Amino acid sequence: MRTRKEQDVDDAARRFVENHTGDWYEKDRDKKRLAHRRAFLRIESEIAVHSRKIREIKLRSLEEKKKMDEAVGELINLHRIRRRASVALNVWQPEMIRSRQREMVQQTNVPVHVRINALEMEVSFCKQQIAAFERAIQFREKRRRAAEEELDSVKYHPLQDLRNTSGHSSGCRVRSKRLKGTSD
Repeated sequence: MRTRKEQDVDDAARRFVENHTGDWYEKDRDKKRLAHRRAFLRIESEIAVHSRKIREIKLRSLEEKKKMDEAVGELINLHRIRRRASVALNVWQPEMIRSRQREMVQQTNVPVHVRINALEMEVSFCKQQIAAFERAIQFREKRRRAAEEELDSVKYHPLQDLRNTSGHSSGCRVRSKRLKGTSD
């Protein structure tokens, strides 16, 4: 038989455990929920950042493509002008007209071949930039897909999936029973 003092101590310990264990479990559960929520929001934020960066890179790539198209157009135009000028100088004409045309061709601010070389270099640089942008887009999309997969794994809740699959599997059992019943 236990003494009154021992019973009081046991009762106090039991009450303490009853009162504090529930609080501890609830606090621990809340901490886990908050940690899960923070992880979820962090991953969503990463996905948003990757998407924004992809849009920015695509915009810069589009601007670079426009710049390259303008340079190619100017390059084609300069080649056309250069051919016409050389043909005009080589055509038989009186010396007076021929010297005048030569002066006009020579009066250009920048020699044509220098401008053509500069445009060709600009086109090749634009191609390099576009290739770099494409690689950056692929890299960002790969990182975004990885973050989306991580988000899916964080979203995964086995009990929710169990409820969904259990409803589905019971429907399959009903169908199989019906098939057995109809075959008789």
